[in-house]
Amino acid sequence: MAAGCAGMSPAPSPRPLAPGDYLAPPDLAPLSREELDRRLAGARVVLVGERHDHPGHHAIQLEVLKRLAAQGPVVVGVEWLAQDAQPACDALSAGKITLDQFRAQVQWDQTWSYPWAMFAPIFAEVRARGHLLVALNAPLDVVRQVAQGGLKSLTPAQRAAIAPALDLDDPAYRRKVSRQFAFHGAKDPQAQENFFAAQVVRDETMAHNLARRIVPWPDGGKRGLVLAGSGHLAGDMGLPPRIARRLPGYKPLTVLPVSPAAAQAMASGMGYGPAGLLAVSSPAPPPPPRLVLLLKMENGGLVVKRLIPGSPAQKAGVLPGDLLLAVDGKPLASPKGIHDAIKAAPHAPHTYRLERAGKRLELTITLPRPGSGP
Repeated sequence: MAAGCAGMSPAPSPRPLAPGDYLAPPDLAPLSREELDRRLAGARVVLVGERHDHPGHHAIQLEVLKRLAAQGPVVVGVEWLAQDAQPACDALSAGKITLDQFRAQVQWDQTWSYPWAMFAPIFAEVRARGHLLVALNAPLDVVRQVAQGGLKSLTPAQRAAIAPALDLDDPAYRRKVSRQFAFHGAKDPQAQENFFAAQVVRDETMAHNLARRIVPWPDGGKRGLVLAGSGHLAGDMGLPPRIARRLPGYKPLTVLPVSPAAAQAMASGMGYGPAGLLAVSSPAPPPPPRLVLLLKMENGGLVVKRLIPGSPAQKAGVLPGDLLLAVDGKPLASPKGIHDAIKAAPHAPHTYRLERAGKRLELTITLPRPGSGP
């Protein structure tokens, strides 16, 4: 009788999830480090997502890199660099240049622009261990050309600079990408088609650049790690099927960094199946203040290419085509210069000097504090 009563006792609840935990949905119990290593060892290519400005996500990427490296050499492909940065990547892998030299050669602050300190430990690990670093992304100017004019607008040289095979027949991924249309101002059908094509160009080119660095497949014994934005791999859409098309027999293992609450919801079936593993991250940092516009270096300043409706810049009167010259009297040499000029008091009023149709004007813009708006 006593045994029967004991059998009816409720099972103990799993402990609350904490940063550093890894889960394999739909199981809510954190994996042991031995089980995590076993799962990583069983994958020839591992993809780890990120929110680009989240330090906790990059810490998870570094941990996965170290765990994979304990099992052998790794080909490390990163979204953060376009393929023309490959010579600098090769030099870093060979230990021929320092981290500072690498940062300068790839023009990090002008091209990727997210804080170097979040990414530097990963590059340092690559250099220290001699991993093969691969710049995966398509050239930025080609991606922008596709977004503006479509694939048919590319010159032969531009078309040759991206993946030879582009699969745009992907309804599920198209639906996922369509959620970004409004934010990026893609309103008419052609603009939406171009936006989707630009996303596919990035995914296909990243898959292509990874695959050609991991051949011979599968007999070469090489293992790959892809570090990219979560939107490129969540739900096994975007990158995973495009890598699989190039590496026959490849089965994707995606690792998605998430908050504890999101991990619990996803693992318990309240969200879609986003990844093979969920990595519980430290809390997200507060979002940085942004003007919310697209800028391009031209004519000795930053040309406003597009504004997001309702953004602080649009509300202040900034227009497409404006040339942004200075903030509070400090000349701008790159988009990072805006951050540097206002970082001491990001939510205070700042004076922006612009040039419009040959005339100089000044606008005062105050960026909202977190939580003060949508």
